[in-house]
Amino acid sequence: MWLRAGFAMGVLAVTGWASAPVGIPRELATERAAAISDIRYTLRFTIWPQPNAHTVPGSEELSFNLSKDGPLLLDFRGENARNLMLNGRSTPVVTENDHIVLPATSLERGANLLSLEFDAPVGTAGQAITRYEDKEDGSVYFYTLFVPMDASAAFPCFDQPDLKARFTVNIIRRNGDIVIANAKHKLEDGMGLFALDTFEETEPISTYLVAFAVGPFQSVHHQDGMPDVYVRHSQVARAQSEIPAVQQVTADGIKFLSGYFDQPFPFSKYDMVLIPGFPFGGMWSTRVQRSSMKTACCFAARPRKTTVSAAILSCSTNSLTNGSAT
Repeated sequence: MWLRAGFAMGVLAVTGWASAPVGIPRELATERAAAISDIRYTLRFTIWPQPNAHTVPGSEELSFNLSKDGPLLLDFRGENARNLMLNGRSTPVVTENDHIVLPATSLERGANLLSLEFDAPVGTAGQAITRYEDKEDGSVYFYTLFVPMDASAAFPCFDQPDLKARFTVNIIRRNGDIVIANAKHKLEDGMGLFALDTFEETEPISTYLVAFAVGPFQSVHHQDGMPDVYVRHSQVARAQSEIPAVQQVTADGIKFLSGYFDQPFPFSKYDMVLIPGFPFGGMWSTRVQRSSMKTACCFAARPRKTTVSAAILSCSTNSLTNGSAT
């Protein structure tokens, strides 16, 4: 109780609020952007199908530099945040209006390091992490959608786009599944029936651009110099005839736009993951793209070249500009 009261007094002194605000108003975003820098997240999720499971366990290490005194708000709309360590001190988890309160007494000017564990909600729709069961073969897939402000529903973070950070993603998954994420795959460590996949650290990106997909995906038509495309196991045969054209148009689009804007593609790779039930497009260096279930893997009808070009060029433009997106 003393911690919550102390926090309220600190917020009142700095921002004029008597308690943690709902959401992330401009004043909070402006204050944090001026005070926080050099942000790095190391995320770890354990993801495999479990009957009736509505969450997946996660853990996090977060480091950042702080230029002011006082309490700090970390955004989190998931569940059961626990075991918070802040600069080597065990710290009570105090939550208010979907924020975790980091007390001034445990923060320092300069470098700060925290770690904690949490549960991330998973659902068939309406969650930052989607669980999809393929009716054709019973396979289960997981994939993320953090646009525009749902990263904080999956892990504690400073969930505003101008606080870009470097991310290292680690996923524990079943043998037989694969993981695709923003950065290149770095290491696979076998753990009996399971495996731990570690990815390289990303370039600085906004929290809503973090993306990963887990399941028995298969790479179709791998070709050096072309984007890799991953599809569900049940859709491989359908994908064979369409994927080469999608890869070529994507590569051509990225090359053209890189020259047009005089901006080289800023990321280490560009992947596409075709999944069902995706409500809208986004801007990832790993592209998660909706696939149709009607007459083809990628499209509801056999597309004209101009249709493919327009869709992929739009995606490529977004990917070239996401490094500066706010």
